[in-house]
Amino acid sequence: MSFYLRTRVNVGPLRVSMSRAGLGASAGVPGFRVGAGPRGAYVTLGGGLVSYRTTTRTTTRTPAPSAPPLLPASDVVLADITGATTLEMAAADSSEFVSQLNAAARSMRWWPWVLVLALALAAVSPWTLLAGAPLTAWVFLHDRIRRTVVGFYDVQDAGAARRFQGLVDAFGPVREARRAWQVVASAALSTTRQHKLNAGASALVKRHSLDRDIGGPPHLSANIAVPSLATSHRAVYFLPDRILLREGKQYADVEYGELRIEADVQRFIEDGSVPGDSRVVDETWQYVNVKGGPDRRYKNNRRLPVVEYGSLRLSGPNGYRATFAFSTPRASWALADALRAMTRTDAPPVAVAKPAAVPAAPARTQVPAAPLTRRRLSADGRVAIVGEAHYQPALQRAARRIAAGEGFDQHLPAVALLVPEPQNPHDLHAVRVDAVNPAGTETVGYLSRADARRYQPVLRALAQSGYAGTCPARITGGGNGRHYGMYLHLAGPDALEIANLAAEADLLEPERTVTVTKEENHQETLRRYHSGAPRTIVAAELAPSTVSSGKHKGSYAIEVRLDGQRVGELTAAMSARYRHLVTGVPRCEAFITHGERGFQIDLRLPKADRVPR
Repeated sequence: MSFYLRTRVNVGPLRVSMSRAGLGASAGVPGFRVGAGPRGAYVTLGGGLVSYRTTTRTTTRTPAPSAPPLLPASDVVLADITGATTLEMAAADSSEFVSQLNAAARSMRWWPWVLVLALALAAVSPWTLLAGAPLTAWVFLHDRIRRTVVGFYDVQDAGAARRFQGLVDAFGPVREARRAWQVVASAALSTTRQHKLNAGASALVKRHSLDRDIGGPPHLSANIAVPSLATSHRAVYFLPDRILLREGKQYADVEYGELRIEADVQRFIEDGSVPGDSRVVDETWQYVNVKGGPDRRYKNNRRLPVVEYGSLRLSGPNGYRATFAFSTPRASWALADALRAMTRTDAPPVAVAKPAAVPAAPARTQVPAAPLTRRRLSADGRVAIVGEAHYQPALQRAARRIAAGEGFDQHLPAVALLVPEPQNPHDLHAVRVDAVNPAGTETVGYLSRADARRYQPVLRALAQSGYAGTCPARITGGGNGRHYGMYLHLAGPDALEIANLAAEADLLEPERTVTVTKEENHQETLRRYHSGAPRTIVAAELAPSTVSSGKHKGSYAIEVRLDGQRVGELTAAMSARYRHLVTGVPRCEAFITHGERGFQIDLRLPKADRVPR
């Protein structure tokens, strides 16, 4: 006996053929050659906010009972952020493909009942067991056929095939990431007690461990690799013509053209082991006081590392939302770029390739192609460059032939100019790095291929507005036959522009976050600078003043200003710690956020024991 049902669907240049048939079917596809703790355990910082999160393997929206918390429980109720369920999405808009998958997923398995019956009858006659074994095997295979939809993808458009191949290739860094999660719930922390008991966090989130594979959904047999992100209960599958969603045994789908994609780099305070591919950028304490330092009332108050993770947020029609986190930002950027290419039918293919050979060194001194105004970009991050070995004479001149020491304070300061090169014959996404000197600029390297894909669109937009981006840099090496190298102090591509700074400027190094007080008295001023984004990067001024109120009234304080307008002050203790910085009116990076406590501004300053050069 055999069952056969075949359906053909045409989607633009992509022809999809599906059949409810045996699993042994196969077909070639042109263009495709693909090889087959408890709540409070973690703290997260991101988007100007700080959040506490957990990792769990629960399979329902209701949190499962857990072991006693590592930190005192906070009176916070986590809200689900996964959006509409697949059942709601399928009811609102269900395609024939999804209907077939849902029907297959709901089909009942008969082979366990046949096996139980055969075992029961074996007590009457052993011959019954001999007959029941092959019958059970036949029913098992028949169940497998009924519960599987076979999809054949015949991609006739070469561009569509290359774009999907680029998506499969971009999934390589995703699978290589040591750890990955899906964030499923969050809650804001608003009271002082909640902040102190949760390591100074601004929000709690819950996340599930994420599996990454190219096997596709359990009820679909396809002739192509299907990249997938799956928890124990939810999954996202990336097909050539759509994104398939699964929750339990219910399926829904989203078209690529309807998808909204956001990727960025977030800072997390890790309570557990740090993934091997994550970068540690700072540290804090498990319990903090109101000033952000360690709470001395708790014994064994551990230092916790602050690491950089990649974040990817997807949203679409009918209430779809999903937030993923990866232990390396490279994974989130690679997948985001490939998905953006899939949303545009005329987009060039996206592929994750090995770095191309660096172009031969150009002439010694270069003059910008257009008279662009140099604009200082945010330095709140660190980015390595590649190809310095090809530009050693230029680096020697930038370093004035001085050898750099081993420590950070011994690295030689420099200024870098970032030049997008969309016409570069080796890489259309290239970004050149020039060292700025009194005579002009000289090329000293390039951003890596992965970083260039992220930064070039922002830098090209700046160029169209008449600006060329600059940032602080540090030169390493030199002496004893060592090559010179360079790295940049540069924020992520989503936080490059300093809102009230449209020129070159000297700003203090942004190494740690310092809280400002008395912002409640300057809400209107902060409102004028806030852009409406989760956080607005600005340049703040520091000036000597006195504490305006409280028990330290009249003591030395550092006043915080925006373009000469007062917006707050540092506490007496923090002012004393940073007093050595306030010679004249230095400027630093700051970010403005808006929440339940109104507009807040936080400074990014050097470590207190570091005297600026």
